[in-house]
Amino acid sequence: MEEIDDLVLVGLSQRTAPTEVRERYAVQPEDAGALLRQLVAAEDVDEAVVVSTCNRTEVTAFAHDGARAIERLRGALFRNLDGPEVYAYRGVHAVMHIFRVAAGLDSLVLGETEILGQVKRGLEAADGAGAVGAMLRPLFTQALVAGKRARKETAIGQGSLSVARVGLEVASRVLGRFEGRSATVVGAGETGLLAAKNLLAEGVGRLFLVNRTLQKAVDAAGELGDRVQPIGLDGLADALMQSDVGVVCVEGAADLVSAATLDRRALARRDQPLVLIDLSVPRAVAQDVHPLDGVLSYDLDALQPIVDEHKSGRAAAMEEVGSILVAETHKFLSSRTYASFTPAIEELKGRFDEDREKVIDRVTKGHASARELELAHALEKHLLGLALAQLKKSARYARSEAALERVYRTFVDALDERDA
Repeated sequence: MEEIDDLVLVGLSQRTAPTEVRERYAVQPEDAGALLRQLVAAEDVDEAVVVSTCNRTEVTAFAHDGARAIERLRGALFRNLDGPEVYAYRGVHAVMHIFRVAAGLDSLVLGETEILGQVKRGLEAADGAGAVGAMLRPLFTQALVAGKRARKETAIGQGSLSVARVGLEVASRVLGRFEGRSATVVGAGETGLLAAKNLLAEGVGRLFLVNRTLQKAVDAAGELGDRVQPIGLDGLADALMQSDVGVVCVEGAADLVSAATLDRRALARRDQPLVLIDLSVPRAVAQDVHPLDGVLSYDLDALQPIVDEHKSGRAAAMEEVGSILVAETHKFLSSRTYASFTPAIEELKGRFDEDREKVIDRVTKGHASARELELAHALEKHLLGLALAQLKKSARYARSEAALERVYRTFVDALDERDA
């Protein structure tokens, strides 16, 4: 069995599971280190990386036995979830999936750029936990390269939407223009700040930026401008009641906004509903908010129709990205094949050194001049270089790009069938 077959990935995403399922299995940043250390402490898992975002939770591992590792990872992250919500990939398919994720092809919003930072943070967390090594570190590093190439060399990222941008488009279909309106953004992380910037660009007159750590909101407000008012969580209820739209982007704060948070009498007097866009996993807007008069609440699953509208014009770009991912997969697999030659290369170098000394002694009777030694070393270096170049060439042709192209197309076709 090839070494690459012991590379496995187990996960769920917006493709396979609704928000109510994804939120139960999300891994919060503060919990990732302990989980990674637990995984690699077992004898059968050598390396592991967890990527958990609002739309996916995945663990990639390099193990002694790929088939056993898949079952172990299912049990560790997705206990009591045995249906089609969980997918598992192995070997080349795992590599291709990771590269597709980094390129934004597997995102809710096609081509979105936030996933690159999320993949990078997943690698950094695994590195900090001592959970990555010679397999997963180069794999995820190359995945980031593939993702950057996809956005630089194709139109997949041109005018691409973010989850925050799509959420605001949902709100605009209810409220119309944002110009002059008031808004609240809960959460001063990456998605929250992106939502705030989009709202300001749309002309909101006043924006409340609410964050658990007030100083972080203050610092962000200083950069965003004088239309932004930083507020701690204790001011959340008042901020929402003064707003036309609220965007909630927080981690690990289930039911942060509930029916008790909102003033029902004030809601009943409004000319237009308060629109709440919940971009959090687990969901931060409680289910008891949905039936309230004067409120319209949307979670991540509600964004799908708008995402589908924007996806229709990206078919050509997706094909171009696919070609890049095949090339990057070929490059990674070639490097792994060449790395497997290391013992043979070390032996070859030793043989070259040994034979060089024997030839010098035989030709010079043990009295080689400095010039003869210099020539012998130069010749050895040249011949060794030719041999290593041939090994590299063999590694490149161990799996042809044409064969990988066929594997990739079959892989994507299977995804499309599953999503249909």
